[in-house]
Amino acid sequence: MEGMIRLPPRASTVAVYAVACVVLEVAMLGWWAATRATVLFVALQLVLVVLVWLGLLVIRYRGFRHDYEQAIATNAILADRSRLADELHDALGHELSLIALKAGNLQVRTTGAVQEQAADIRRDVAKAVEQLHRALESAREDATSESIDAMIDRLTASGVSISQTGRRPPRLPTTVEHGLHQVLRETLTNALTHAPGRPVTIAYRTDPDVVAVEVRNPMPSDQIQRSRTSTSATGLDALGRRLALSGGRLDHMVEDGEFVVAARIPRHPTSTPADVGTRRRSPLRRTVASALVPTTVAVLVLIGFYAWSTHDDVVEDSVFARLRVGIPAPTAERLLPPRQAPVRLVPTHAHDPDWSCAYYTDGNFPLGLAVFEVCSDEGVVVRLTDLRKQSWL
Repeated sequence: MEGMIRLPPRASTVAVYAVACVVLEVAMLGWWAATRATVLFVALQLVLVVLVWLGLLVIRYRGFRHDYEQAIATNAILADRSRLADELHDALGHELSLIALKAGNLQVRTTGAVQEQAADIRRDVAKAVEQLHRALESAREDATSESIDAMIDRLTASGVSISQTGRRPPRLPTTVEHGLHQVLRETLTNALTHAPGRPVTIAYRTDPDVVAVEVRNPMPSDQIQRSRTSTSATGLDALGRRLALSGGRLDHMVEDGEFVVAARIPRHPTSTPADVGTRRRSPLRRTVASALVPTTVAVLVLIGFYAWSTHDDVVEDSVFARLRVGIPAPTAERLLPPRQAPVRLVPTHAHDPDWSCAYYTDGNFPLGLAVFEVCSDEGVVVRLTDLRKQSWL
């Protein structure tokens, strides 16, 4: 349906998972409010945290696997493109050079119209060789040796009307500079090919994270429809796919009689064709690596909490068995640790408000819950309760 917001698959999965967790948490809160089963509620909370963490790891693994498969596919495409470029260079380059040589010999040996035709053939072949070298250079992703300013100055000196607005950062990372150079080279070449003599406008816009450029040139009426399916559009589409590898974007369209190319190049690319083949760690290893630090922190926090909750408040079963109702409270205190257990989630029976009750743990992991109750009144032990033997609900 039009007008609906469509989330990416990964984002929609996270959204559904988050909603399910919120609904489950609300249901558990309602159950706890009705039953006051605190121990079981805390246990369920811990289970929910573990499930959420495992779910996030699964989602993260799926994302890593998608990136891994895309990286392998992209690397294969780049390898095939490089191999094809080498084959074209060896085959077509050699044949075109032979044709140019034969045309040159024919030009020397003949006169008149035949000589002129041979010269035309030689010029056409030289132009084809130049275009072939340019295409192969682009296919191999070689770093450009000509700066953007030098390229624009060269075209301006040859009679091309180029106006620039906005500010282009003087210093950019090499990959960003190369991507911007490719965009300008492709769009200016298209403008010279399909709209010769027409002015070209280049507008720059710089954000903290993105370098944006828009190139406009008027199109002849007979070229507007042709431009939609021409090889220039194909070249721009290929360039757009290369920019997408690093998190960029390229759009081209005909707008008010002008051919418009708009590109967004990230200042901090997510990846580049050069390093696609180097990120070959398996999705499982990347997932484990991403989970290692938070898991280690969680384990250390849990161990620290357990050490705090069981410090000087643990009573052994044999010690608790030596206690008896009716013995003097000072005698019981000599057998008991100096500190009471701080985590008291197990419900106890009501007692007289004048009683003094103390609670101790048996060292249970991971919370160190208080499971022993010792109540005294008027200097005498009046109640001993092993909370492990009663219902915790």
